[in-house]
Amino acid sequence: MKKAVIIVAAGSGSRMGGKMPKQYLQLQGRPLIVHTLERFQRFDPEMKLVVVLAPTHKELWEQMAASYEIARGVIHALGGPTRYDSVKSGLKQIDKETLIGIHDAARPLVSQDTLIRCYDAALSKGSGIPVVEMDESVRMLDAEGGSVHIDRSSLKRVQTPQVFRSDRIKQAYQQDYKSAFTDDASVYETVYGAPTLVEGNKENIKLTTPADMQLAQLLIDSVE
Repeated sequence: MKKAVIIVAAGSGSRMGGKMPKQYLQLQGRPLIVHTLERFQRFDPEMKLVVVLAPTHKELWEQMAASYEIARGVIHALGGPTRYDSVKSGLKQIDKETLIGIHDAARPLVSQDTLIRCYDAALSKGSGIPVVEMDESVRMLDAEGGSVHIDRSSLKRVQTPQVFRSDRIKQAYQQDYKSAFTDDASVYETVYGAPTLVEGNKENIKLTTPADMQLAQLLIDSVE
């Protein structure tokens, strides 16, 4: 089955600070989003690459594409007011009978093994969602301002790419937006039930702050 990925790159990245959207910041001499795209191209050179851009980022993208061939080979979709709208826009660019990954542009540290597990699970079971163990204690707040301990072994941290069979995820995205849709798995789940979880890789963090960028500078060459 054909493979594709939608790279969601329409955010402003305000928590990173500065005027440049984080997906265009330099990471070891290349824009962050270039590293992300290369991870998927390496996994499958024939994979269809779709990038969802904010309308105001078009000039930035064109400037980058002048220097990086991989950026010239992608298909563009316009982002919307919410992540849900942006993903829905990207899905319109994907053919039927395709395994579709949906990935944050600011996660350039996804491993090849994680990609294999996600796409294999989607092929056999309809979905593949990468998760990692919680490695810190957690507490849940209550209405009275107190809190209660939760067994962390029953919790997982969810990553991307979240991969689905195209017919299923396209159908799931036909429903109206709900505030409970925090990721693509939560959209899928309302139609098809709980998605299939697979092992992610701990390095596959979403780069949000300057400290995250510094960590990525150290890790980028060590993640295969």
